[in-house]
Amino acid sequence: MVDTPCISCGEQLENWVCLTCYDVLCSRYVNAHMAEHSTEKGHPLALSFSDLSVWCFSCDAYIDAQVVNELRPSFEVTYLKKFGVEAPKRSEGESAAKE
Repeated sequence: MVDTPCISCGEQLENWVCLTCYDVLCSRYVNAHMAEHSTEKGHPLALSFSDLSVWCFSCDAYIDAQVVNELRPSFEVTYLKKFGVEAPKRSEGESAAKE
């Protein structure tokens, strides 16, 4: 799963999965196929296979997938596929950035 190539160009680096239709496409720093997909299809959220971040194309910002309950299952499955272990659980009120 996390090594799935871009369905448009076959690139295997810096790919993202659309969290609406689950197409895998490359990042804006490769051939920008995920950005094009978001614009053309209206699918705003994508999860990066590189760092497991979630980008919202509509709001032009990252979303914390460990905090948003609807995104947590996608994050957990991808984490397990990438690292072979379950994603660590955050305690309530714990922020993404430790100080």
